[in-house]
Amino acid sequence: MQYKILPVEKIEKIRTNYIQLTIKEEEWASQCSPGNFFQIKAVIDSQNRRLFKPISIYKVEENYISFLIKVIGEGTRALASLKSGDKLKIYGPLGNSFPLVQDSNILLVSGGTGYPPLAYLKSKLDSSNNILFLDGGASKDDIFPCDYAYTIDGSFGIQGMVTKDIAEFVKKKSFDCVYSCGPISMLKTLAQIVNPIPHYVSMEAYMACGLGVCYGCVIPTKEGYKRVCYDGPIFEAETILWAEL
Repeated sequence: MQYKILPVEKIEKIRTNYIQLTIKEEEWASQCSPGNFFQIKAVIDSQNRRLFKPISIYKVEENYISFLIKVIGEGTRALASLKSGDKLKIYGPLGNSFPLVQDSNILLVSGGTGYPPLAYLKSKLDSSNNILFLDGGASKDDIFPCDYAYTIDGSFGIQGMVTKDIAEFVKKKSFDCVYSCGPISMLKTLAQIVNPIPHYVSMEAYMACGLGVCYGCVIPTKEGYKRVCYDGPIFEAETILWAEL
């Protein structure tokens, strides 16, 4: 897949360390599905020799694709420095996508930077579904619209990990499906709690190529090692060998 050089349509500061970056690309927008990601980097001198950053899709509205990005390193700081009209190198959409269900009780659980793909998924799930969305982060600056928020420092919502009350939610409500994205430790704990409910996870990994060529993002599964960028990033939780991560 060849990258394109596209202008930034809009860039907004959303939280202390988060930006929302939007591009316009009609063909790509028509191909996007919840769970897909793009490889992105800023077209500035400091990034010429830098790798692309894998960024999950946050929103797709008509011909516009938006990304919610946490600014935590040199590559994301470079993206945050851009203005409308500045250029990006970008390619995608990449990876597989979440399965969409109907007439189901659904639990969405995100932690850290795992919010964007679940927010996009929620926007695409049929209205026949009953959805409960839990989001967790270190502080109030890491929390986005949801039903229940959890923060480590207690600055917003309920203090504690986002997995804190899941066992109680599962007891009270008969969930048909769980979708999640977040740190490995969170996903591992969640997988244990909600088993045997069907559970689909969006795995986070550092991806050098995003195309399955470099094998830098492999994870252990019951079918052998799988590439997060090429075979995922969406996996059935029960197929992952969590003890080996």
